[in-house]
Amino acid sequence: MIQIDRTSRQSVHDQLVSALRFRVAGGHFRVGERLPPTRKLATQLDISFHTVRKAYQQLEEEGLVEARKGSGFVVREATPLDKSERMERGAAILGVALQEVVGLGLDDEEIAYLVEEQLSLMDDEEEPVKVVVAASFREMSLACARHFENVFQRPCEAVTLNEVPRHADADLIVVPFRHVKQVLSMNTRGDVVGMATLIGDTALAAISRLLDHETLGLVTRYPDAVAPLTSEIRGQTKFAGQVLAMSTEEGDAYLASLVRQSELLVYTPDAARRVKPFLERARRHVELTILPAESTVERVRSLIP
Repeated sequence: MIQIDRTSRQSVHDQLVSALRFRVAGGHFRVGERLPPTRKLATQLDISFHTVRKAYQQLEEEGLVEARKGSGFVVREATPLDKSERMERGAAILGVALQEVVGLGLDDEEIAYLVEEQLSLMDDEEEPVKVVVAASFREMSLACARHFENVFQRPCEAVTLNEVPRHADADLIVVPFRHVKQVLSMNTRGDVVGMATLIGDTALAAISRLLDHETLGLVTRYPDAVAPLTSEIRGQTKFAGQVLAMSTEEGDAYLASLVRQSELLVYTPDAARRVKPFLERARRHVELTILPAESTVERVRSLIP
């Protein structure tokens, strides 16, 4: 995490520019990734929004980042400096730093120790970014969070919308587009990112072939998924027949009856374990997956260091 030393003779602006240069050079921000939004970084560091923006503009002038409409400041492919220019810039930076530490009364041995210590810390990981995935029903947030974890190889917490205020420390909150304004009104610290979600093609293809006099069975793990998934299925497939829907919390007796009455049984991944013993009795069955759209995955990827 970037630290601002308010006792330093170096201005806050110069400290921020140096810290950002270091993170770009060290690969903390990859080519094509967006720098943190200016207002968010300003709030985190308790400094002026204008100071952050001026720092980003200086990096843009140096050719390290570029401003893209709708995307903020994005790291660009750097043109390598030749050795003489690298040495010249490095000497200038070290000169300023040495003046600072000498002014503190440190001797040569102490300065050498600090240099070695800082070099050893360069490989340490920064404080992890906390990513929260929220949705109106738990199975959607769980499914999308698992997908993000597999893609990004980092933990993501799944919550329902009413649980978002408990995660005020989240750096990034991913939520379906229709709920973005609602989450923004919660005054959370983190960036709120809208996501598009998709029901798997395999389930939709099977449902779309049902005739209107046939019955669709839908099984979820949690009750709050029944209504929104039923509505989404009808909207995407125009299926006008009967839908028998339940959560596994209602018990095996209801599940057995639902399987008997359904021409097609669809079930969420979180309900699969409870449904598995009944699949042999089902006429047809298919797992109903929920995933974030690939465009959403790429957008979230650009926001995670």
